[in-house]
Amino acid sequence: MSRSKRFPYRVLLLLDDDSTPAWTPEELYVSRRMTELMVNGLREQGHDPHLLPILDNLKPLNGYDPHEWLVFNWIEEYDARPWPEAHIAEELEKRGFVYTGATAAVLRLTHRRDEVQARLRAADLPVLPSRVLTEDLAHEWTMFPAIVKGVGQHASTGIDGNSVVDTPEELAARIAWLREKYRDQALVEPFLDSREFHVPVWGNAKPEALWPVELDYSIFADRRDRLYTNAWKFDIHSVGYHEIKMPCPAPAENPALQKRLEEIAVAAYQVIGLRDYGRMDLRLWGDQPVILDVNANPDLDITSMHPIAAQAMGITYGQLVTRIVDYAAERWGEGGQPPALASTGLSAA
Repeated sequence: MSRSKRFPYRVLLLLDDDSTPAWTPEELYVSRRMTELMVNGLREQGHDPHLLPILDNLKPLNGYDPHEWLVFNWIEEYDARPWPEAHIAEELEKRGFVYTGATAAVLRLTHRRDEVQARLRAADLPVLPSRVLTEDLAHEWTMFPAIVKGVGQHASTGIDGNSVVDTPEELAARIAWLREKYRDQALVEPFLDSREFHVPVWGNAKPEALWPVELDYSIFADRRDRLYTNAWKFDIHSVGYHEIKMPCPAPAENPALQKRLEEIAVAAYQVIGLRDYGRMDLRLWGDQPVILDVNANPDLDITSMHPIAAQAMGITYGQLVTRIVDYAAERWGEGGQPPALASTGLSAA
């Protein structure tokens, strides 16, 4: 779609209903800040955003015509189940809505860390050696320190300092904890206590990387703290929330490495089948970057990687979210013009 010509859209912001007692004050603060940023950003760019909180069913969608509304799919919790993005996307597809972000099939894939790694490995992209292990097989793992992740967990859920283990006994205990806590399998990898970079990507036919953001953990002496956990991401009272530095572009002293990070991120984005926007997390293994995680529909809070990179590149928050909307609108057909607008013979101002 030409960036010089776009249409104002009626954008339905599908988001988690935060009116339940389960939300902590910190979660409410982050959620409402993100909502305000999104609404104001879209309005500044000429769009007409409407909020549609979702709690335990999708009946609120019934009054909206998919020929008139583009959905910004922002749901992370539904019917007391965290991260049901695939279910939501599937329902949007059935109803005929154009929506932002990955398809239902790709969202299901990205909730299987082992399958994502297998696809990346098959495409000759750099990933760590890994195994899905049970407690009784922990003695077979020999690459320590190691990190234990839930195969089916989203982002940093289930990952904290105790995820880093140094012995088969610690490994077995963490695998057992993960199974009991989340009823999930354990993916085991070597733990790289090295530089970490997150690379935002956007686009569809020709996706592009935004500038990489480095996570500088130098404030922490203990390697077990040098992880981007949920606490560091979202707890406004945590040390990591305030003290982890995020220089961008990174690494500023090594343009060749920056280019390599961007190339790997775009390639992974395409191999996994992301669309509109996504993020790749990488660390260095020696002097070579390896992919840690592939994130579909990543956070867009002002402290997250797309807004940080966009700001460094001179892109406002409103321009960032509008670009994501524009990418989704390409699926409306020629020029990204919604059918309801096209049928009137009207065009954008």
